[in-house]
Amino acid sequence: MNQPGFIESQQNEIVSINQKLKGIKWACLGMAVYTGFSVNGISYADEAGPDYLREDDIRSPLEADFEEPPVLKDQHWELHLRSYFLDRNTDQEADKQALATGGWLTWKSGYWWDLVQFSATAYTSQKVVGDRNKDGTGLLQDGQKSYGGFSSIYANVKLGERSTLRLGRFEMNIPYINKHDIRMIPNSFQGAYFVHNFSEKLDFGGAYITRIKDRTSTDFEKGYDRAGINGDDAIRVAGARYDDNAGHDGGVFGYYAPDALGMIYGEYNHHIDLNDDSAVIISAQYTHQSSVGDELGGDFSGNHYGTKLLWETSEITTTLAYTLYNGDRIRSGWGSVPGYTSVMVKDFNRTGEKAYLLGIDKDLAAWNLPGWNLGTSLTTGNTDDSGADASPDQSEWNLNLKYTFQNGPLNGLSVFFRYVEVNQKNSHVAKDAKDINGFRIITNYNIRF
Repeated sequence: MNQPGFIESQQNEIVSINQKLKGIKWACLGMAVYTGFSVNGISYADEAGPDYLREDDIRSPLEADFEEPPVLKDQHWELHLRSYFLDRNTDQEADKQALATGGWLTWKSGYWWDLVQFSATAYTSQKVVGDRNKDGTGLLQDGQKSYGGFSSIYANVKLGERSTLRLGRFEMNIPYINKHDIRMIPNSFQGAYFVHNFSEKLDFGGAYITRIKDRTSTDFEKGYDRAGINGDDAIRVAGARYDDNAGHDGGVFGYYAPDALGMIYGEYNHHIDLNDDSAVIISAQYTHQSSVGDELGGDFSGNHYGTKLLWETSEITTTLAYTLYNGDRIRSGWGSVPGYTSVMVKDFNRTGEKAYLLGIDKDLAAWNLPGWNLGTSLTTGNTDDSGADASPDQSEWNLNLKYTFQNGPLNGLSVFFRYVEVNQKNSHVAKDAKDINGFRIITNYNIRF
């Protein structure tokens, strides 16, 4: 039986609930407008704006205000600390000695809109010990002066899924144009660098280099000036690398400096697995370089040939190598020489030089000394004893001892002890031999955060 009072009470309650729902609806709509989401009917936070503003339903839209964009969220810093002591004694020359400390700090962003990435590197080499009478180590500037600055400031631009273009000032590492990282600070370059990945096995690259900063400079000088060429054009490079991940890899690079030089370099490596613990790698390399156009660097033409046999196991690596340089001397003003017999002091790349190398490296972990590595090599080089290209026959012995911390707060810190002796024999035309001996102590510690 219906009771009029009860029905009236229920109707009033329903009206009250509807009024409350309307109030909640307008409050929600007002909140949406207040937080900046344009509403046409109903709007959701994950329907508009960049990815880093999109939220799951269970999260508050206000959290988006504190979410970093990928360009900052995916950024990282890398600090490379280095100290370097070098002492060298050379016949008929002043001794060279210095101790420097420093390194470099690199910042690299994430990709902005999955398109552009930015990076910058600041470096310094600070004098700890350096007598002005023992200048010339390459650790400090002339006069044993400390130095520092920015070596890299560049942008990486993605050109599709397989291509990247680098613009600005940066490091690069290819034969003859590279970091040449053998002192405190590596070389760096100004220009553009392009890489395209054709497949998992094949990469193509090209570079346009206008300026170069060498290891003790704070300025970027013209590439031609750095190579002793009277000109101001850019250096062009193109190359390809192949690795089938089945024992065959190699590469070919072409270099062109207008009115100065043209060069081609090629290398091939063949890996042969002997068993689960050892392998043999057979390698060959070739360089041809000659003057072109107006020959601003002079008239020259030279070739370099190299072969190498490497046998490696989990404990020991043995290397045999041979190189031959004929014609005029190969120019290498933009980086280190890639020759198989290029060692600590000498490159063994003089005109007409034939060089032989025997090297052994031992991982001492098998002797219950984890982190320790011992290596030694002997290289000999012979040239003509008479004539315009006569120079001393020479040999170089290197001894290397390296320790890398394996755990604890110093995990990754390496300490590298290196000793060298160079012995030369006078050619028939002059007393031109200069013996050299010296040692180096190098520490490196890399921190990423």
